[in-house]
Amino acid sequence: MYAYLRSVFQSVTNDRNRVAELLEKEHNYLDEEQKKDCGDSENVLIDNGDTSDEDANIESSTPCSKRKGVVTQLKANGGVINNTIYFDKKVALDLFQDLHAGCVVEYLSYKTQHEEKVVKVESIVEYNWEEQTLAKTQQALDALKLDKPKYFNTQTRNILGLVKQRLPSSIEIETDYGELSVKLDDVELSFSPKQGDAVSVECNVQMDEGYVDKHGEVLEVFKVFPARIETDQTRTVERVFEEFCVLNLDGYVLKEDISNECELHLGDILKADLIECSYGKYTRRATKITLLEKNFGQLKMTLDNNTSSSKQAVKIEGKDRYIFSELWKKENITLKVRSNSHRTFTLSRIFIKNSNDAQIRLLEPLDPRELTSNGEISIIFEVHTKFIGESKECFVLEFGKFKFTRHLTIIVCNSELEAKESELRLIAAEQMRVFGRTEAQRSRYYANQVWSIKNVVVHGEPIITKCRFTKQRIAAFEVPIKLRQIVLGTERRCDLDNELATEYPCLEGPFTMKNYVQRFSILLHLEEINLTVSMRNYDRERAYFRRDGEFLSLHIENLAERRPSLVLGDVVHAINPWADVNSKETKIFEGFVHKVLYNRILLKFNAGFQSTYNGEDYRLTFHFSRMSLRKQHFAIRQAVTAIGEQFLFPKTIVRHQQPQLDIQFKDNTTHLYSEQLQWYNKSLNSIQKRAVANILRGEAKNTPYVIFGPPGTGKTVTLVETVLQLVHNLPSSRLLVCAPSNSAADLITKHIIDSKVLAHGEFIRLVSYNQVEKGLIPEELISHCGTAEIGVPDKRTECMVVTESGLKLRCQSKFIALRRVIISTCSTMGTFLQMDFPSNHFTHLLIDEAGQCTEPETMVPIMVLKQGQLILAGDPQQLQAVVIDSKASQYGLKLSLMERLLQLEPYRKDKLRFPEFSGYNPCLLTKLLNNYRALPTIMDVYSKLFYDDELISMISEKDSREVRLLADLHAIFEPITDMPFNHGTFFHGIMGENMQEMDSPSWFNPSEAREIFLTTILLYRRSVQPDQIGILTPYSKQVKSIRDMFIVADVAMPKIGTVEEFQGQERDIILISTVRSSHTMITSDLNYNLGFVQCRRRMNVGLSRARALLIVIGNPNLLALDENWRKFIVYCAQNNAYFGCELPQSIL
Repeated sequence: MYAYLRSVFQSVTNDRNRVAELLEKEHNYLDEEQKKDCGDSENVLIDNGDTSDEDANIESSTPCSKRKGVVTQLKANGGVINNTIYFDKKVALDLFQDLHAGCVVEYLSYKTQHEEKVVKVESIVEYNWEEQTLAKTQQALDALKLDKPKYFNTQTRNILGLVKQRLPSSIEIETDYGELSVKLDDVELSFSPKQGDAVSVECNVQMDEGYVDKHGEVLEVFKVFPARIETDQTRTVERVFEEFCVLNLDGYVLKEDISNECELHLGDILKADLIECSYGKYTRRATKITLLEKNFGQLKMTLDNNTSSSKQAVKIEGKDRYIFSELWKKENITLKVRSNSHRTFTLSRIFIKNSNDAQIRLLEPLDPRELTSNGEISIIFEVHTKFIGESKECFVLEFGKFKFTRHLTIIVCNSELEAKESELRLIAAEQMRVFGRTEAQRSRYYANQVWSIKNVVVHGEPIITKCRFTKQRIAAFEVPIKLRQIVLGTERRCDLDNELATEYPCLEGPFTMKNYVQRFSILLHLEEINLTVSMRNYDRERAYFRRDGEFLSLHIENLAERRPSLVLGDVVHAINPWADVNSKETKIFEGFVHKVLYNRILLKFNAGFQSTYNGEDYRLTFHFSRMSLRKQHFAIRQAVTAIGEQFLFPKTIVRHQQPQLDIQFKDNTTHLYSEQLQWYNKSLNSIQKRAVANILRGEAKNTPYVIFGPPGTGKTVTLVETVLQLVHNLPSSRLLVCAPSNSAADLITKHIIDSKVLAHGEFIRLVSYNQVEKGLIPEELISHCGTAEIGVPDKRTECMVVTESGLKLRCQSKFIALRRVIISTCSTMGTFLQMDFPSNHFTHLLIDEAGQCTEPETMVPIMVLKQGQLILAGDPQQLQAVVIDSKASQYGLKLSLMERLLQLEPYRKDKLRFPEFSGYNPCLLTKLLNNYRALPTIMDVYSKLFYDDELISMISEKDSREVRLLADLHAIFEPITDMPFNHGTFFHGIMGENMQEMDSPSWFNPSEAREIFLTTILLYRRSVQPDQIGILTPYSKQVKSIRDMFIVADVAMPKIGTVEEFQGQERDIILISTVRSSHTMITSDLNYNLGFVQCRRRMNVGLSRARALLIVIGNPNLLALDENWRKFIVYCAQNNAYFGCELPQSIL
C-alpha cells in the first residue's frame, strides 16, 4: 500500500494537467450557458428600452466571464494559466506574491475571436492541492508506520548480513533471508563495503500470512551501513603488507583507506574508526584513520635527548623605573635577588655596562655572596642624576656558569610639574602593562586589554562612503567574550585544548549538519583572535602624524616586510597617552587607511581632528577590517537552510530526471543532441573533454562537481573551456567564476580574452578598491575590470565612472546583471551578498584552485549562487589555505570544501567500481592525468609519491625543447657524466648549518645559499636566462639570504621565493634549498607545518614546478628520516644523479 501511494503522488504534473482539462470542459459548458443567458437578457433589455445602443453593442461584443484555472507557470513579471493563457503581474495585484505553480485561481477573462486575455485574478481557490495533499498524506503514513506497522503490507526493517563478494557495481550479502544482491548506485552508503564486512541493510519487506517465520520478502534496499562501528579507537601498526596493514587486537586497514598524506610503518600509533568484519583472522576493519604518533626511529631518539627545562633558578624583585625632578641629585635604591631552587648559588660579581657614562653606581655587595636555598641578597645602587631625559642603565649579575642582564630606567625632569606629568604617564602605561612569563603570554594579555577598551569612538572618514540603502545588512558577528577570555587568558597552551573541548564540544569529531554552523563560527573567531594578536605588533605607545596633503601620514619602519600586511580600509585608533582608558570621558579617534606606501600609511580621521591636529603624541592601536570575516559568518549561517544536507554532506547521488544538456561523449567524440560539439580549445585531451561533457550534462542534483587537477594537467584550461561551452550552449546561463587569489583570477580572465569567444561587454573582472589604489591590475586587463557598488540602484543616483583606461568604478547591480560571466576572487564576490540581484539570477559557479580556500571562504560565492551548479577545480595534494591560528587549523578550518567532499563516500576512490575513470564516479569527479609540464624523469617522482603513479607525461624525452635544454645543461655536473641523458632530477648533499637571527624566527643556511648562488652562475654561463630559473625554499629568511647574495654581486636575479609563492607557477629550471640541517628543531617544523620534512604538500609543490631540470640541495642525513625524501634521494642515487657529501647508511 505504501509503495502504491508513493507512486500515485509522484505524478504531480500529470494531476495538474488533468485538473486544467476538467476546468476547461467546465468553462466550455458555462460559456454555452452564458450565451443563452446573454441572449435572453439582451431581448429583455431591448424590450424595456433601458439600454442605449452603445451599451448594447459593448455587451454583445465583449464576452467577459469568470473562470477557474491552474497556474502552470510563474515568472517574475507574470504567469501562465492552463498552459495557454498568459497574465501580467499587474492584474494579480497583491495576490501575486501568494501565487505558486499548481494553485487554482478564479479570474476574470476577456475573450475575442483571436485571443483570451486575463483582466483580473480575483482569488486563490486552492493552494498547491497536489503538493499539500502529498505532504500531509506522507506525514500521516509515516506516523502510522511508526505507531502501528502491522497495518502495512510492507515494513521497513534492518537486516544484518555479511558481505560475501564485492563486485565493481554491486555487493553480495549473506543474510538470514538468503543472499541479497545490492546495486551500489541504488542505495545510500556511509562507507565503501568490502568482502567480509558485517553490515546492516535497511530495506522494505513484504509481509504476508504465507511467511510462517514472519520474515517476509525483501522488496527494496534503501541503505547499507556498518553493523557496528567503534569510533576513535587507539591502535598500533603491527605488520605492513602491500595491500593492507595489520593493527593490534585483530584489526586491519586497507591501503586504499589510507590517505596519500599518511604512510604507515611498524610501531605507528593511530586513531581509527573500526567496523565489525569476518575476514580471515581479522574481526575489525578500519575505515578511517588519523595518525597520532609516528615511529621516527633515529629522529625520535634524537629529540628525546635534547629536551631541557626553561625554569629560572633566580629572580630579581623591585621597581625598574625611577623619576627625579632635578639634576645632580643622589638617591639609593634597593633590589632583592631571590632563589627559586633548592641549590646554593654564588653571586660572584655585579658589574654595570658603560659604567663611565652610567647614572648608577653599585654600593653593595662588592664581594662574592652565597645565595642559599629560598634565600635572598639585597643589592643597593646609588643613582646620580647627570642629564635631563630618560636613560636605560644596564647591569649584569654573574653566578658562575650563568648570568642575568637587567635594566633600570632613570627619568630626570626639569621641574616638579614635569615629574608629576611623567608619573601620570607611567600610571597610564601601567594600565596597559602586560604580564606573563613568555612573550606569547604577554602578547595575548596585551591584546585582551586593547580588545576590552570600549570608549566612545569618534569615527573617521572611510575610503568608500557607507551606503544607506542595501539589499542585505551583514551582522557584526563579534567574538564571544567567553571564547576570547579562554584563548587569551589561558597561560599554558597545553591547557587550551581542554578548555575549548569542555566549553565547545562541537569542535571534537567530524563535521556534521548539527555542528556545522557553531563549529565554523568558533573556528572563524579563533582565526580573528590570532589576527588581532598579530596586529598588536604595529601598536605604538607614543607616536605622531605628519601632514601630507589631505591626509595625516604615519611612518612605519619595514612596512613592506611586516606581517600581517596593512591594507586599505584597516583602522588606526588614536588615544591620549596620558588619559585614563577606563574613563568614559576618554575618546578614541578613528583613522582609516587610505593609502599604503613603502614606509608610511596615509590616514583620514574625523574632519575636526584632521583640521586641528598640531603634532601631538598619541597612543596608537591598529585594527584590521572585519568585513571579510563577517561575510564568511553570514554565508555559513545561510548555507544550512539555503543549500541543505545533500549539498554539504552528500551520502548518495540524486540525479535529475533529464540532463542539463544531452551531451554524449564516446571515442573522443562529443555530440550535443544530433550535432557534433565544437571545441574552442583544439588542444584538449580526451580526459579534459570528458570533464567538460560531464559538467554540461550536470546529472547530479544539488551536488558539487570536482575537477581533480594534479600539477601541469591543465585544470584552469579545462575550467575556461567549460565557461565558454556553458555560455554558448545555455543561452539563459549567468556564470560566476572565482579563485582564492587575484593572480589566479587574472589568469582566467587572460584565457577568456585570448579565446576571442566572448565579446568585450559579455564578461567583467570585478576587482577590489585595494587593487585599484595600489595599481595592481595588469594593463591588458584593465578595460575589462570594474568595482562594485552595493547600494540599491533606485535609492541612489547613477554613480558609475569610467576612467580613461576603461576601468569601471562603482558598478551597480543592474549593470553587472547584464554580464554573462563575472570573474573575481571569492572575497570580492562577497559584495554580491549585499546587492540587489533577482532570485536565482546566477546559474553556475566555477571556483579555480578550490583547495586553497577555506570552506567559509568558498561558502561566500556559493551563497550568491544558492541553487545553481557548482564546479570545484583544484588539487587536494597541494598546499591548503593559509590559516594563521594553529587551533583553528587543528579543528578543521584549513580543510577546503573540496577536500572535505573527497572524504565522503560518493567522492571516494573505488577502482573496482570505476576502473575506466581512475576509480572516481564520473557524475561527480574527473581526475586529469595528462601532464604537459615536465620531462618524465621529473614527473615520475611526484606521480609515484603523490598521485598513485597515474600521471602521463606528454613531454617527449627524445625530441622536445625541454630535453634539448637538459642535454646542454648536463655539462654543469662534470666530471659526473654517466647519468642518463634525459634524466632531469638531481640531489646535491651538503652538511650545512641552519641558523636564526635574534630578530626573526625564520631559518637560513649560508652553505646552501652559497651553493644555490654558484649553481645559478653556472647556469648563466650556459646562456640560461633569469626568467627560466626559479629558486624555492621553505623559509623567508633563506629567501632574503639568497637575494642578498645576488644584490651584493650585482648579478641578475631570478625569481626567488617561498613554496607558497610558487604554487601555480612553473620554470624550466628549479633549484630548491631545504635549509634544515639539524635534528633538534624538527618537532617544531612538524607541529607548525614548516619546512619540507614530513610535509608532503610542500614537497609536492616544490618538486612539481620544474619543466627540464630539478636540483635539490639539502642534508641527506636529515631528509632521509622522512620516507618520501628517502625515496627521492634513492631515485637520484640509482640514476647517478646524486653528488656532494656521503650518503647515510639508511640509504646505502
